[in-house]
Amino acid sequence: MSGFRFSFPACVIAGKGRIVADDILMLRKYAFPDGVCSSEDALALFALNDSCPEQTPEWSIYFVESLTAYLVRCTEPLGHIDDAKAGWLMRTIAADGAVHSALELELLLHAMEVASEVPESLSAFALDQIRLALEPGARCAYHAARPASPGITAFDLTYIWRVLRGATERGRLMLSPIEARVLREIDELADAAANHPAWREMIAAVATYDRPKDVLRSGPWLVTDAGHRLTQEVAA
Repeated sequence: MSGFRFSFPACVIAGKGRIVADDILMLRKYAFPDGVCSSEDALALFALNDSCPEQTPEWSIYFVESLTAYLVRCTEPLGHIDDAKAGWLMRTIAADGAVHSALELELLLHAMEVASEVPESLSAFALDQIRLALEPGARCAYHAARPASPGITAFDLTYIWRVLRGATERGRLMLSPIEARVLREIDELADAAANHPAWREMIAAVATYDRPKDVLRSGPWLVTDAGHRLTQEVAA
């Protein structure tokens, strides 16, 4: 997004390459007085984030909360993330399936937590960050954040439960076929001798999802359409 054309005051902030607390106040007052309300507003925040490697800690909160509110509360269908929103988010924060940065990864997780419902395409995408982190030569944001280990760690399990927090019923894990497949692919890459005991229990339960009667959710994983921005219907 290096060629993004900023309006005031984002152009001034991008020009200096850093974001301080006063800049966020300026954005709230002049650029987004009603919050992030359109796909253009959202892409401006992403472009500004890319343009300013030096950032105040307040920026992370503003970035994540503003974009989460846009995705979940300001676009139809209100309250949850559908396939169109999920596809836009995945294309915007990732390249070749790998999320660019820790901040965008937190946006992904926070938006999933706030939404009352998310498509399994998005949860599978989030889980797949672990698989990518375990691959040789991995350079994704999740790889940079996790402890160096060839196996599944407590850190990974915490991440997994953030993604699958809505996938339990009466204490039982309820997975879609694609979610179960991603978890099995993670297990194939992980060093069994280094895996956390709780992972061994989880992956044993995942094996039961080969039986269709045990699967409650179904649908496609990655949404791929030609557009980069939300459609008129979603952005309305």
